[in-house]
Amino acid sequence: MKQKRMAMFDVRGPGMKYSRPNFYSSKMHIPWERERASNTCTPDVEHYCFHLARSRPKFKQHFKNMYLDDETKRALVEVSNSVVALVSYIDKECRCGSGTIIESNDTMSIVLTSANIIRRALDVLKNDLPDNLKITVYLSGGESYVGDVLAYDYHYNLAAIKFQPETPVSVAKIAPIDDSLGVKLNPSSHVLQPHSNSYNLTPGDVVIAVGRYFYKKYDLMGACGAYCLARSTLDCKELFQTTCLITGCGDGGPMINYNGEVIGVIFHYSGLTPFMPINIAIKWWKYYKLYGRYRRPSLGIEATNFFAAGLGLIERVIMKFPDVCKGVIVERVIPGSSAHLAGLHENDVIFLCDGKPLQSFLEFLEIIWNKVGTWLWNSSWTSSWTPVIVS
Repeated sequence: MKQKRMAMFDVRGPGMKYSRPNFYSSKMHIPWERERASNTCTPDVEHYCFHLARSRPKFKQHFKNMYLDDETKRALVEVSNSVVALVSYIDKECRCGSGTIIESNDTMSIVLTSANIIRRALDVLKNDLPDNLKITVYLSGGESYVGDVLAYDYHYNLAAIKFQPETPVSVAKIAPIDDSLGVKLNPSSHVLQPHSNSYNLTPGDVVIAVGRYFYKKYDLMGACGAYCLARSTLDCKELFQTTCLITGCGDGGPMINYNGEVIGVIFHYSGLTPFMPINIAIKWWKYYKLYGRYRRPSLGIEATNFFAAGLGLIERVIMKFPDVCKGVIVERVIPGSSAHLAGLHENDVIFLCDGKPLQSFLEFLEIIWNKVGTWLWNSSWTSSWTPVIVS
């Protein structure tokens, strides 16, 4: 049997030497191989880019982002031209992220992004702007421009970067979120009442985190996920949570819906991906434009939507007030705050605010924002009308 196998390979003619082919040789020609472009980068630049890309990967690092469905791609294309890549340099420290063009005129364009792009990695507790900060803005076509910090606020972790493009740029479509959702005994009578010109966002709805890569070819990145009820573990309780999986290159980019409308600003964080609702981000920016300073309204409580409360509390409230299906639940009252002095308690459900039925948590925040320095009248299921000063 051994002799027959040797005979099968012995097809040499006289004087020919037999050599077994090396299938792992780098010199072997591979079918369908195309001619590769010549490398114009120096070895030092190639080495730097290689290690930078390994430490700052694209969204495709997560397997679920490798194959996006057609509807997601259409939404990404819709917002594509208004999504930019950002790179900042603070001495020898380099940071990258993404942003959204929210305004543009003949003199400048404004990018809304995360304040992480202007922070030093080891100075997260400092509130000042670092010295020697340089920012580069990259558009979808690869054009680069010098960016300047126009406004920043570490409280909300937001920043506005201005730059001067040579040609007109696209501005993103903004859709304020309406997060109202009721809990009622009779499901057939449950009706959503979204605000005009807003996007009704309910738990389980599909959302898309968007970013742009900071290096050639400046690819658009997308990560599909769902809006969820999980509460943020960070100090900023205004954040919403999603199951999108992104990388640091997307920090500060837009969160969009299937219409390609911007509904928030995303942040890179381990676990669930948080985002700041565009309602708050735009109010922050508009207030700064008008007054040149920041507003951080507070009642001294932490709260969320009523439908996010535990089943036991919902049952007790509904049994006592059958007509109450929406509102805001108080999760924590800060000792010594105006809310504490006014008699608000943990697990209170506020269903009337400023004399009007309260629909949602975001609506509550917007009312607070507009009432800074004034008395705000609230009514909860455990107390009658309660005046609270908004600080």
